Amino acid sequence: MAITEARRQAARGEPAIVTVGDVTRVACQHYGHFVEREEAAAALRRRFDAADCWVDCMTDAFN
Repeated sequence: MAITEARRQAARGEPAIVTVGDVTRVACQHYGHFVEREEAAAALRRRFDAADCWVDCMTDAFN
């Protein structure tokens, strides 16, 4: 959900920026529970690869 939202908000020709904070926010808002930063980063890294985000996204999940 965070990746999709970031892609929608990105300007044409600009990379979508999705952060670990975005993932924790989405988890809290949509599912009502807190996710640890490390867990959110790991989930974002998995989805980043699975959703072919290397083409049009940037993230802080690998730092």
